[in-house]
Amino acid sequence: MAVHNGRAEFAAGTADAGDTIISVRHLSKKFGTHEVLKDIDFDVHKGDVTTVIGASGSGKSTLLRCINLLETPSSGQVLYHGDDVMGKDMNVPGYRSHVGMVFQSFNLFFNKNVLDNCMVGQIRVLKRPKEQAYEKALKYLGKVGMLPYIKAKPRQLSGGQKQRVAIARALAMDPEVLLFDEPTSALDPEMVGEVLDVMSDLAREGMTMIVVTHEMAFAKQVSSQVVYMSDGVICEQGRPEQIFGNPQNEKTKEFLARFLH
Repeated sequence: MAVHNGRAEFAAGTADAGDTIISVRHLSKKFGTHEVLKDIDFDVHKGDVTTVIGASGSGKSTLLRCINLLETPSSGQVLYHGDDVMGKDMNVPGYRSHVGMVFQSFNLFFNKNVLDNCMVGQIRVLKRPKEQAYEKALKYLGKVGMLPYIKAKPRQLSGGQKQRVAIARALAMDPEVLLFDEPTSALDPEMVGEVLDVMSDLAREGMTMIVVTHEMAFAKQVSSQVVYMSDGVICEQGRPEQIFGNPQNEKTKEFLARFLH
C-alpha cells in the first residue's frame, strides 16, 4: 500500500473524486436522546490534510471515533474506497489497520517498552513475522526521533515523547489514513512543537490525515481543507485561506475571532 505519495508543498490541492479514500454521508450519532452529530457530510482525498476545528463539545472527537468505528454511528454512512465500513462483510480490525488513530491520551501499553509498543499491533493484527515488525518499528521510531528510547517504558518518557511513540506505532501499521484526536491537548506547551513538527513532516510527504485540533496556526499552514463544527453540525468547510481569511458563517467568524485574537 502506498502511504507516502509526496506533495511538493502543503495544501497542494484536493484530488479528483477518483482519489477519494473516505466519504462521510449524512452521519448522525446520538447518545440516548442527545444528538452529538447531525447530518455530517465531507470527503477525504488522497494526500489531504483535513483539520476539524471548533469549540469543545462540538462533536469533533465523536466524529473521528465514528470514522474509526470506536463509536457506532446512529445513521448515515462512512465509506472507505466506496465500501460501507458498517457493512456486514467489513473486517473491522483490518479496516482500522488502514485507518489508524492517534489519541490525545497516547493509549500506549504501559507494561511494554517503546519497541514492543510499536511491534505488537503488527504481529497480532497484520500477522507480520517478528523480524519484519522489528524493522518497521525501528524505521518509524527513527522517523519520529525516538530510536534512543526503544528500551524505555512509557512512564519514563515525557508527554511529547509518548505521543511521538504513538505516532510511530500508528505508522508502523502502514495506514492509508491517520486520524489524530487532539494529539497535543494533553501536552505541556513546550512539548507541543515537537509533535506538530512530526505531523508537518508527514503532511509534506503526502500522508492523508484527519486532525481534530485547537492548534489554529497548524490548521492554517498545513491543511488542504478545514472543517469548522459547532453543536454537532458542519457550519463551514473549505481551503484554509478561505476559512481563516474570509469565513462566511457567523459562527465561524465568532470562533476564529476568539481564537486568533
